[in-house]
Amino acid sequence: MTAEAHQGPNPKRVAAGRLNRLKRKGLTPEGREKLRRAALEHQPWRYARGPTTLQGKARWAQNGRTRQKEPVSLRQVRAELADLRSMVAAMQETRRAAAEPLAPGV
Repeated sequence: MTAEAHQGPNPKRVAAGRLNRLKRKGLTPEGREKLRRAALEHQPWRYARGPTTLQGKARWAQNGRTRQKEPVSLRQVRAELADLRSMVAAMQETRRAAAEPLAPGV
């Protein structure tokens, strides 16, 4: 289907979606209590383990980047800055050590 052939949203589907939203206005207090009891009974958080392989962990770490607007995330920039700061600190320490006079007898 090309962009020219697209006429816009199907009016029948729009009307059906509108009716569905009117039917489901949210949870009643009884429905919320039923969900709470079911969650406490089954305790799904006990079985959520997350990725275990290195490939799975790497893929999981990339999940947040799907909707990222910039090519580099703020977290990546902060990690790079931390690396640079540690490198600068190590260089400063090396310069300080080189500038200190050697102890007598060495």
